Amino acid sequence: MVTSYITDTHSLIWFMTNDANLSNKAKNIFLKADNAQVYIFIPCIVLFELLYLTEKKKVTVNFGNFLTKLSLSKNYKIEPLCLPVIEKSRLIPREKVADPWDRLIAATSMYLNLPLITKDKKLQSIGLNTVW
Repeated sequence: MVTSYITDTHSLIWFMTNDANLSNKAKNIFLKADNAQVYIFIPCIVLFELLYLTEKKKVTVNFGNFLTKLSLSKNYKIEPLCLPVIEKSRLIPREKVADPWDRLIAATSMYLNLPLITKDKKLQSIGLNTVW
């Protein structure tokens, strides 16, 4: 059985841009996905946030090329935003995680019962299974 993970936005961007902020443990997980050893689920909201950041020129990633590569990959899977994820987001106190994108990313991790690759201390503090 192949291990699976959920990725947070910053983790994915840091891997794509070879950013030194990405932990070695997280980088190794992404490399394993590239080598078909693990699966990484990308919540739809992560893709929207990535698009938003590229449009604002906060990150230099070619969004169209990224989507093309993603469609050809067998070990990166897009997880749709669905009602069960939204329902899970209700379990995350807004006082602890105010950002709606982060709440949906965390809720996706909860819904799929998979560890979340994240450096985000707020998400780590709510009892999620996280990897960093």
